[in-house]
Amino acid sequence: MAWCKKSHRKDPKFKNLTFSEEFFGEPERWKCAGCAYEQGFNDAKAGLPNNPRLNKLDQSQASAVRHRNPIEGYNMGYNDGLKP
Repeated sequence: MAWCKKSHRKDPKFKNLTFSEEFFGEPERWKCAGCAYEQGFNDAKAGLPNNPRLNKLDQSQASAVRHRNPIEGYNMGYNDGLKP
């Protein structure tokens, strides 16, 4: 998987997410919580069910998303995407 280079890596809103450890043997903490947020937001806007797909996310060890929980990032994005 690629490394995330998007600007959301520095968005301070991700600092409120809890730290993450592991997900099914793969380091969940390396998945980009910002990419997870975008995935959730886009899923909600498209009317898709809440279904995080961590295996599709880029990795990140940068700034505000470093070791943050991508499931929480996805859910935050999904909830924001449901807002009018």
